[in-house]
Amino acid sequence: MAGNRYLRITNGTRGSVIADRARVAAGLFQTIFGLHLLPPLQRGEGLLLPGATTIDTTFMGYPIDLVFLDGSSRVTRLVPNMVPWRMVLSGHGGRDCLELPSGALEGTETQVGDQLVLEELPG
Repeated sequence: MAGNRYLRITNGTRGSVIADRARVAAGLFQTIFGLHLLPPLQRGEGLLLPGATTIDTTFMGYPIDLVFLDGSSRVTRLVPNMVPWRMVLSGHGGRDCLELPSGALEGTETQVGDQLVLEELPG
């Protein structure tokens, strides 16, 4: 899609890759609906939702991993394998949310307090 921004997201604290190609939600509509209207993410993909402090998986047909970040891209909360029909608040200063395919956090050793690095990719 033209105009989409993509990021490579790594865990600078642990040296692990969180997402090779995460799309940044553009605008209020994409931020509100997140993955609700999209097919499941594939391994290595993600969707960053700027300003998303509450996530719900109502009407979704698959689980996802969530990473809440503060304004400095520091992890404030992790929600692995969030199943459909649930809601979660970021809490603890979370400002943005990264949605990932379920199981994406396994093996990354990501923990609350870790510093993530968001690197802009060419369109």
